[in-house]
Amino acid sequence: MDEFHNFLKQYHVRRFSKGEIIMVQGEVPNCAYVIKKGVVKTYNLTSQGEEKPIAFDVTSEIFPIGWVFSKISRAQYYYEAFTDCELYCVPAQDLIVYMMRDAETLFGYFNYFVSRHLNFQMRINALEQSKAASKVLNTIHYLCVRYGVEVKKDTVRIQLPLTQQDLANFMGLTRETTGIELKKLQRKGILTYRKQNYLVRVDKLNELLDEDYEQHKLIGYDPKVEI
Repeated sequence: MDEFHNFLKQYHVRRFSKGEIIMVQGEVPNCAYVIKKGVVKTYNLTSQGEEKPIAFDVTSEIFPIGWVFSKISRAQYYYEAFTDCELYCVPAQDLIVYMMRDAETLFGYFNYFVSRHLNFQMRINALEQSKAASKVLNTIHYLCVRYGVEVKKDTVRIQLPLTQQDLANFMGLTRETTGIELKKLQRKGILTYRKQNYLVRVDKLNELLDEDYEQHKLIGYDPKVEI
């Protein structure tokens, strides 16, 4: 990653304040963005104007990735600064040339995209749960694997400043239902949260899950969240 960061230093950095729109749906991008610092939210809007978050991208991640690889001609979704952000603005062709310059670099990106694919499978699994309790539990599991950092044995902090409304939107639940289910997890000793700071006891989480946090952690790609 140090080599990649050195490559990025030659390009212009754009800064966006929290809540600022970076790109709108249907826009033709003029460059690829690589996150230097902060968190970018990708989301869609329903016909009723309801926000449906799709992903939260963090340091070193690239968007809109489909446009970079010429799979789409316009942005499919909205991109917003979830926190204050600094983004490298890189011509798509420069990124492609960099990725293809040798087998080791190309394999590194392949490995990264495999990890992202596995993460998104976990996200889909969480969304497909029919009961709110299972949906919340599996989403917390996903967030631990995707954005978690171990602060002590069996305890993980989710490195995203999520409000209950953010979580509710992310899962397609109401804020009230989300709050009720979070309280249940708190009473079971699985989760503690205060002011958008979420700590999860992954050993207790595993007791309620069919899947193991530690197993998924081994296949993750350890994203850095720099806010």
